[in-house]
Amino acid sequence: MKHAIRLGFLWAIFVSVPAVSLADATTFTVGGDGKSRATFVSDAPLETMTGKTNKVTGSLSVDPTDIAKTTGKFKAPVKSFRTGNDLRDEHLQGDGWLNAKKHPFVHFEIAEVVLGKKGSVELKQNKKTKVEVKGKFTAHGVTQFVTAKGTVSWSGETIRIQATFPVNLTDHQISVPSIVRLKVANVMEVSVDLLARAK
Repeated sequence: MKHAIRLGFLWAIFVSVPAVSLADATTFTVGGDGKSRATFVSDAPLETMTGKTNKVTGSLSVDPTDIAKTTGKFKAPVKSFRTGNDLRDEHLQGDGWLNAKKHPFVHFEIAEVVLGKKGSVELKQNKKTKVEVKGKFTAHGVTQFVTAKGTVSWSGETIRIQATFPVNLTDHQISVPSIVRLKVANVMEVSVDLLARAK
């Protein structure tokens, strides 16, 4: 009888180990390896401009059993954005726009993960989970709160985040010169596709 109780106790410990490990938060890193990117789209009356970078870096802490506890920070060098036009890139990075010399990075910091009424706080492996992320976006040295909508996919060793949010240039003290006002939208759509790996 004692032997059976001991075996039962050991078995209970054994089966509980995976649950404990899943409850722990894991740190995932975005390593600037070219597999993560950030994109902005300016859809103005006379021109649509797209800028991209695959130099995004950062980290996030995720508990797969409760993604509402997720925290994280990401950044991308202003000088890494490319629009397909060298002169336009130079203007974008210059004093009148993002001012890469004074403010070399754009940043995003997660403040809160919001789930819908039917949303699950638990990630399911290899399945997309819809999320709404509130965070602090910093560009041109000015920080504003934004809300990004997207999905999170978890495979155990990796997490992929795909999300979009609008950015108002005026809110970041970036003024569009009148000469290009019909070619540059004041509100741009920013999207991210981030692949983070467990440390």
